[in-house]
Amino acid sequence: ATSALLLASLIVTLSTCANLPGIHNLEPIQDIIAEANQEFYLDHRIWYQDVHAKIEGKTIILEGEAFFEPPVRGVVKRLRRAGYDQAIIDSVTYLPETLENDLGYGVVIVPYVMGRYKPVDHKQEGTEMLYGEPVRLIRELDDYLQVQSSVGYLGYIPKSTIRRLNLAQWNRYQSGSQAVFTQRVVLDTGKMIPLGTRLPYLGDDTLLMPDGSEITLAPENYRIHDSSMNPLRASIIASAEQFLGLPYVWGGRSSEGMDCSGFVMQAYGLNNIYLPRDTDEMANVGKIIGLPGWTEAMLPGDLMFFVGSRRLVTHTAIYLGQGKVIHSLGSGVQVQSMNPDDPDYAERLSRRFIFAKRIFE
Repeated sequence: ATSALLLASLIVTLSTCANLPGIHNLEPIQDIIAEANQEFYLDHRIWYQDVHAKIEGKTIILEGEAFFEPPVRGVVKRLRRAGYDQAIIDSVTYLPETLENDLGYGVVIVPYVMGRYKPVDHKQEGTEMLYGEPVRLIRELDDYLQVQSSVGYLGYIPKSTIRRLNLAQWNRYQSGSQAVFTQRVVLDTGKMIPLGTRLPYLGDDTLLMPDGSEITLAPENYRIHDSSMNPLRASIIASAEQFLGLPYVWGGRSSEGMDCSGFVMQAYGLNNIYLPRDTDEMANVGKIIGLPGWTEAMLPGDLMFFVGSRRLVTHTAIYLGQGKVIHSLGSGVQVQSMNPDDPDYAERLSRRFIFAKRIFE
């Protein structure tokens, strides 16, 4: 009887081991990661995650590229749920690259340049980037730079088409009053400023040019716009505050309760601005106006987006200014802060912030 019991125990043990995922079989690991890459990033024109794995001994090493860490941690969770309990090392390259002298930003200095999905001079067109448009530098590759345009599109452009800036210089092209050109202008120097160009307005008919110089130009060529003066901002905040205290309800967008995107959709909708229903769709609207470490240009009423481990964008909020946001989360519609010195500080929310979008000027 004892021998029979030992034999039965051995059979069960061997059967269990046989069902464990094999560390030397890379294909099912890659399949899990590929599925995660696809689900985390729904629009590869704007963000992407290209993570893959290799095996060294008894260790799974994650390699490739990604923009944010939480979704990569989500890959690890998926592997754990699939039964891979071996050591997993994160060796992923996170973008953007750290560029020399902190010149990780730029402004377009030619009338227009086509951003391409691959660093070639033909095909693979994404979107044009225009004169005076601020761009974020993602990486260098030979004579090209991969950049992210103000609308979010990624593209390779020749290095010669932009002037590189540090963050403080870049912020000058994002904040304050803007001169929006209502006609094409040819300067005495022969430089052409295309219709629709936006340049920082410094006062007294003075404009900041993409090359860093300042010029004086008569105002009949442009109209001056200051986004901070738009009364719609205060109106959206007032609409949002009407919902304070409502419970969080998944899929909700009524006075009985709201989820995060339903809340934002309603606050904007009350002011005749109609946004997509889901957070990941909202995240593709508007222009980028804030990033981790760069919030100076954000204004009340701008939208903020937050990363998760299951999807790239899992949460949205309305910015109130001074580091505060109003959103629907957990207990419901509430005000929290990303400022550590604020009594309403929400540390996890601050860590998850990935970008802000401006929907209207």
